[in-house]
Amino acid sequence: MKAKTCGDADGGTAPYSIPLYRLQLVQDGTVEGSALSAPADVARMLKDIAAADREHMVAIFLDTKNRPIGRHLISVGTVNGTPVQPRDVFRAALVSGAVNGLVLSHNHPSGDVTPSREDDDVTRNVARAGALLGIRLLDHVILAPNGSFYSYKDSRPDCIDA
Repeated sequence: MKAKTCGDADGGTAPYSIPLYRLQLVQDGTVEGSALSAPADVARMLKDIAAADREHMVAIFLDTKNRPIGRHLISVGTVNGTPVQPRDVFRAALVSGAVNGLVLSHNHPSGDVTPSREDDDVTRNVARAGALLGIRLLDHVILAPNGSFYSYKDSRPDCIDA
């Protein structure tokens, strides 16, 4: 018996149901925020993320004057990694319609803020995707529980220049 492939039974012309979608951005609450002019400001704003026992990836959405207008938890991973794809980073930013740029940030529970090769890859991929979408990645800040941080903008700008 020959296995049927798509369209074999009726030539692909029979009607079928497709889902209808509506996207909606839901506000989960608020957090205290202030203008971000340096990576230290990001570290202060995300103290709760820095102290987490598992890696958390967060995006801070910025308006046209680079003022924070939202914060989105992208993923929560393990003690030494969290999976991130550009589509996950930009999903909420695109639905909001008001995001001009963003700062990406995640914590290293180990306390060592040295970026991994995966951190470099995520940064480059998000910067490239953002350039295509018109949402610029301004920095990627790695946080440690003790308050120290690493800024790609300051240390590896080539990774965020798409």
